[in-house]
Amino acid sequence: MRIFILASVLVVSTLLPHPARAQEQESGNPYEEVFQPRAEPLIAPAARLDFSSPAWYSMFTNIPGDWVRTGQHTFRAGSVPTLAGIALLTGALMVVDHQTYDESRALTRQSETIHDASHIILHLGDGRTSFGIAAAFAIYGLAGDDQRALRTASQTVEATIASGVIVQLFKRITGRESPQMSTARHGEWRPFPSWSVYNRHQPKYYAFPSGHMTTAIATITVIAENYPEATWIRPVGYSLATLMGVSLVNVGWHWYSDFPLAFAMGYAFGMAAAHRLDWGTDDGNDADPVGFRLLPGGTGAGPGLTLAFCF
Repeated sequence: MRIFILASVLVVSTLLPHPARAQEQESGNPYEEVFQPRAEPLIAPAARLDFSSPAWYSMFTNIPGDWVRTGQHTFRAGSVPTLAGIALLTGALMVVDHQTYDESRALTRQSETIHDASHIILHLGDGRTSFGIAAAFAIYGLAGDDQRALRTASQTVEATIASGVIVQLFKRITGRESPQMSTARHGEWRPFPSWSVYNRHQPKYYAFPSGHMTTAIATITVIAENYPEATWIRPVGYSLATLMGVSLVNVGWHWYSDFPLAFAMGYAFGMAAAHRLDWGTDDGNDADPVGFRLLPGGTGAGPGLTLAFCF
């Protein structure tokens, strides 16, 4: 892991803008120079980036607000076509899950190269990989006093944790078998397994949706939204995520139908973390976003801090 973090720091420092250039981009009107508004994306609306300096604890205190705002923007009239599309795509892939898994599994067994590569590539969606990338951005930001890199690090951790909790909730609700443990052609569904049973036999219940895909897309989204001038991030990131998805099917951890919802969730939580200014109120006012805040406080014993939830 130490070697990975050091390598990530080198990649970040090589590919991302120099701190002086980043500071120039954030001067004046950052919304015009760094981020150009575009059409409304899949689930979360995007218009402005949060250019404030992140507090060290914001990656944790922002999470409840991410859950609230993501729910508000997902379950609204404008999102119905998107939700319907995700459902239809999931259903279509589910029909052929057995055939696609059999083909992927047979190819993996025939090729030692594909077998070994699959077990390596699937780690791209591991939470430790996202935290390692966040650590690389944090080190780069601290070394060069680059606030944008520090925000990216904070938002990556925030999106990874926020989406990860919801993914675990979905897994424990749906209880879908992974291909490697399947007792039915498309995987048995055993909703609401007990906590102890799930923990003892996770491959029997953890397939839907894919946490690896959610984590990878959340990380890619945060980085791409913070560095919109680096247009290569999404094509490269999505290509790697596709290879990771194929690898997860190759090793029998997931079905292809586990990915559409996972992709949408990762995207939504990545956008929520990167665009807090757009999620305060629906009318666009700059109200304080939903989330926990550390506020000055105290008791008779002296001054202190108060943890408050703002909404």
